Amino acid sequence: MRIAFHPRVAPVALAALLACAPAAATPTVPEPMWETGGFSAPESVVFDRARERFYVSNMGSRGEGATPGDGFISLLDADGKVLEREWITGLENPKGLALANGRLYVGDDDALVEIDLEAARIAARHRPDDGPGEFNDCTADADGNVYVFSRRLDTVFRLSDGRFEPWAKVDTDITGKPNGLRAEAGRLLMGSWVVPGADGGEDRLGHLSTVDFADRSVGRIGTAPIGHIDGIEPDGRGGYTITDWTRGEVLRVSADGVATPLLTLSKGAADHLYLVDERLLVVPQLLDDVVRAYRWAPPEDVAPAEE
Repeated sequence: MRIAFHPRVAPVALAALLACAPAAATPTVPEPMWETGGFSAPESVVFDRARERFYVSNMGSRGEGATPGDGFISLLDADGKVLEREWITGLENPKGLALANGRLYVGDDDALVEIDLEAARIAARHRPDDGPGEFNDCTADADGNVYVFSRRLDTVFRLSDGRFEPWAKVDTDITGKPNGLRAEAGRLLMGSWVVPGADGGEDRLGHLSTVDFADRSVGRIGTAPIGHIDGIEPDGRGGYTITDWTRGEVLRVSADGVATPLLTLSKGAADHLYLVDERLLVVPQLLDDVVRAYRWAPPEDVAPAEE
């Protein structure tokens, strides 16, 4: 395992490095921090503040001839060094990750998987019915409710107080097939890859849809198509960072839906993470088997998020 640091960034503790750096010095163009390899189709990454560690989902083999059950979760320290490559095993194609209720939740092909962090074991598998969920991303709201989208059933499911049940049926002719999910105050964000063309017309790139938590009404952020949306992360100043898996891009999307490119990587930029306080952008590169981290913050002239 090799961790390659940017030549201008010494491999010291991340918290110490950022604490010493003035806010004004934070680059508005992402600056490489570290890169960690040796994964097997890394799809999603989250950071556990209580334990100061990252979790990375690995899909393992995929496509024709894929080995069933070879997906796993990797454990990294706060500086991106691998602590345990195969920390949790026995998953199919684990993708989206969410932390809530002292558990790690994983969107997998067959089920929403619940992992006990202290025991380091799978505690439960939540299935929609007798068939596979075909789940991808998952997210948790401030109350600890966990949401995941079933591609087979075109339905958002919610895990709340131990009950796993349908929460919102999605009209994918309007939203496209949701891939990325993000819960925020009052609503659920859904990012799609493609939206079917009306009346047999040309398909359009995906956009950010919203589902209101109170009445489950569906809305949209902006009017212009954005891309093949995978990860959705708030930037702390009212907008979002978005990954476009197909184009290998990281974009910033303003509160009114205007997209601006930040990074062009290789195809496979997957479900990323942005830590607002640490000003750290972490991108799994699924097809390259690496995870890359960058230091970045929105420009100072961008309005901060409302409290």
